[in-house]
Amino acid sequence: MRTIPDPENPDALLVLTRDNEKFGQAGELCGNYVLRTDQALGAARIWSLYMTLLQAEEGFACLKGALGLRPNFHQLEARVEAHVFISVLAYHLLAWVREKLRDCGEVRVWKTLRRLLSTHSLATTRLPLEDGRVLHIRKATVPDARQSQVYRLLGIDWKSEYPVRKTFVKS
Repeated sequence: MRTIPDPENPDALLVLTRDNEKFGQAGELCGNYVLRTDQALGAARIWSLYMTLLQAEEGFACLKGALGLRPNFHQLEARVEAHVFISVLAYHLLAWVREKLRDCGEVRVWKTLRRLLSTHSLATTRLPLEDGRVLHIRKATVPDARQSQVYRLLGIDWKSEYPVRKTFVKS
């Protein structure tokens, strides 16, 4: 048992107690998964399932952080379903990219790859013309050698995927 000052009321004390039995049981499982099944599986298959679970968890953690797919504050059922659909679709895309890169010998984790590719961007230049129109020129920056390697491994020709686009807009 321990007492600490109440942060909301400096004149009061909070009393903290811990159930050591429950704490010990929780500590034994900390950081581990318990896989239960009614099927007889070999060690290699169990390990494969465990690694799949870890990859799925890592993928969803990336999606939650990078794409902001959580929390889900929608109140209409159709919007919730759309949110879940987009989340699952994004996860499948992430899994495909990771598998394709892994097959090519690229073993960096998704967080590192995302950080590496995040600096390759599209830039739009706006040029006002004398006749009142505005010319927008959209062009991809040139990827560095490491970014180009990732695109090559994924079979992406960034020049053809991001051609220079010129559009005129009336101001």
